[in-house]
Amino acid sequence: MRDVLPGLRRWADAGIPAATVTVVATERSAPRDPGATLALNANGEVLGSVTGGCVEPAVIVEAEEVLNGGEPRLRTYGIADEEAFEVGLPCGGTVHVFVDRLDPALLGPLADAIEHERPVALAVDVSGADIGRKRLVDPDADAEEEVHRALALGESGLLEVDGRQVFVDAFVPRPAMYVFGAVDHASAVARVGRFLGYRVTVCDARASFVTPQRFPDVDELVVDWPDRFLARSPVDERTAIVVLTHEHKFDVPALKVALGTNAGYIGAMGSKRTTAVREERLRAEGVSDEQLARVHAPIGLSINARSPEEVAVAIAGEIVAVRRRSAIRSRPPEVFAKTR
Repeated sequence: MRDVLPGLRRWADAGIPAATVTVVATERSAPRDPGATLALNANGEVLGSVTGGCVEPAVIVEAEEVLNGGEPRLRTYGIADEEAFEVGLPCGGTVHVFVDRLDPALLGPLADAIEHERPVALAVDVSGADIGRKRLVDPDADAEEEVHRALALGESGLLEVDGRQVFVDAFVPRPAMYVFGAVDHASAVARVGRFLGYRVTVCDARASFVTPQRFPDVDELVVDWPDRFLARSPVDERTAIVVLTHEHKFDVPALKVALGTNAGYIGAMGSKRTTAVREERLRAEGVSDEQLARVHAPIGLSINARSPEEVAVAIAGEIVAVRRRSAIRSRPPEVFAKTR
């Protein structure tokens, strides 16, 4: 939706009716993720894509029917790999799409929230008596717990809510990555963090280390004690906290503060011996074993990384693995088992 939103607003401003086709769930190697949108207006103009071209002709027919007064509908497209080229779905995956008329009244508030980086979700009933019902949900809105959970994670997906299927398209600001310790590895971690879509802050109490020359690819440089900075910084379930100082006077206080937050990922650099000593110091500070279990230490996936760049890849891989394990999974209902 984000990609086609400017065009949709132009159509709405001109009073041109339109229909949208939105990917609500995928299986196997489907070309595009949930939230991908194709739009068709009454003049025959098309915006966006749901499969990169594989089934676009079919979904455009569906959109035309909806524009001509047809009911909203859920459709499934998929075929086995060995037959895929014959049908036009060469990836061999399955895609579930929802087709409905565009509601112009939602476009302005949605675009405003996205522009000002306010979290918002577009929730759409795709089954049940209220199929096609749409609403915008922000963190303070009255909505189902499952919808708020999706928004908090920043994950678009299909949910089961009170016996009906609801697609939640979440739009959230970039998640924060806080990198503590302006060491050699921090620059590589910052670069890969930006690549993954994080807003990256590097913080260290040593001013001589925290310079634009050493960290040209970050969003924010902060000279402060890590624990003091983290205590006043926004943290949510998508936040990644990366502690690279491996000096107890810095990382013990920082980790103690981090464990008091709901950060989705907390990792700390150090050998097994350093990790064991640090854990004992944290226990002495009142940190429980349950809390310590949240810390990924030694940090990163075990891939025998050596260079700063390799270590950054290992850390990035672990962050992705942790986030995806906790992310909402799209679990289509039984009706999705049948291909159309």
